[in-house]
Amino acid sequence: MNYLYVAPFFAYLIGTSVAAKFEGVSYSVAYGVLMVGITGLFLCLAATARPKAKTAGDDRHSSVGLSEIAPHWRVAEGFLVGVIGIALWIWLSDLQLERRFLPEMLQPAERVSFNPLSEFDSSWGKWAFVAVRLFGLAIVVPVAEELFWRGFLLRWIIDPNWEQVPLGSFTWRSCLAVTALFTLAHPEWLAAAVYCLLINGLLYWRRDLWQCVVAHGVSNLLLGLYVLKYEVWYLW
Repeated sequence: MNYLYVAPFFAYLIGTSVAAKFEGVSYSVAYGVLMVGITGLFLCLAATARPKAKTAGDDRHSSVGLSEIAPHWRVAEGFLVGVIGIALWIWLSDLQLERRFLPEMLQPAERVSFNPLSEFDSSWGKWAFVAVRLFGLAIVVPVAEELFWRGFLLRWIIDPNWEQVPLGSFTWRSCLAVTALFTLAHPEWLAAAVYCLLINGLLYWRRDLWQCVVAHGVSNLLLGLYVLKYEVWYLW
């Protein structure tokens, strides 16, 4: 198992659940510690990650790890998908269809609506949290989530020996299963489902996980700026 693909994601999932139990400035501190912790975990795992060696006569893809998210500048498609994806996310979230049509017992949990502009007395505290939040949204979350959802899980569902599955391999079962789980992991179910299918499609099209990281990062950065501009704190 290459833990680089799964450990940062589960650290984020568990960490955000714990951080959500705090309120006010304590929440911002917990979130900051979480981002530092996940970044440190990723760097440690990345430093020790090694591609799995091929067996004799095996010409299948088996080089997983940092090479699959190696940065490059040929990311026009990822940038475009990121912009389109977050525009759809904001629009679909604003419709509040889950709240309007689902019974209360089936409605997804709400996000922590943390407003740093009202929680901090000092400008330094406000903008320090904003900087950490944008770093988490635009860098930490895209890397952790794309490694897990589309680097690992999309392939593991196809074959538990997932390191041998070429990146971007398509089956309906894996595509729909990842979409369903991604949707349940977010409170904006309709927006999350559409967005996941869009990013899945980008991976199938370009077979490039870095493009997905860029798309996710662009989306989250624009979302963060949108939240700051219009103060719709429930979206982040």
